[in-house]
Amino acid sequence: MAAYLSFNESFNSGLKFTTDNSEDTEDLLKKELPLRYTWAIWEQIMQSNDKSAQYSDATHKVASCSSVQSFWKLWNHMPQPSELLENKRMVREQPDGLHVIDAIMIFRENIRPEWEDKMNANGGHFQYQLKPSIGGGQVDEYWNNLVLGMIGATIEPAHMITGIRLVDKLSGPRAANVIRLEVWFTNYDDTPAVGVLRKNVEKCMATRLDGSAGQVPKCEIKAHRH
Repeated sequence: MAAYLSFNESFNSGLKFTTDNSEDTEDLLKKELPLRYTWAIWEQIMQSNDKSAQYSDATHKVASCSSVQSFWKLWNHMPQPSELLENKRMVREQPDGLHVIDAIMIFRENIRPEWEDKMNANGGHFQYQLKPSIGGGQVDEYWNNLVLGMIGATIEPAHMITGIRLVDKLSGPRAANVIRLEVWFTNYDDTPAVGVLRKNVEKCMATRLDGSAGQVPKCEIKAHRH
């Protein structure tokens, strides 16, 4: 069975991450390892069909991280997309009861996950619709590769990426039977840079655990200007 980069124990129960010299690694992990950018994790709560409900009211910042250690502390408690395929919903307990979460978003600090934010307004996003038939391990691997590539600033040009979204489109009023991944970026009109970014996003996304190149899902590019 193929191994995928997934943190869902259903897929990776035998997966171990090791390095050649674990003592050196332990020493390294004692030092705070700063990330190039501080990142904020947001949730989008499922909205009622009330037309007056604002998207901005549905988005809530959950936490932020500026080091490798603080990222992993948060990430270890985050759901994996494959769990959505097990007929689970992402939920958050609020004082007035459980709220279903439609999307998890990770954006650079001080950039809201909204088209109107000044860093997103002249940008766009790459959108990938993942069907459940590709399997939970593959869905997780695409998502984890993107998150780790973005947080680690290894997808160049790293400064163009403003954030990413994992959107649950499996059920609910606007269900399309897909899990949607979005990579948001600035400067939509800089066509050469956007082309380079897309190539690097997809190379990162489709890299398998053994380093080989996997299948790249179909991409749609959306501009944020209305």
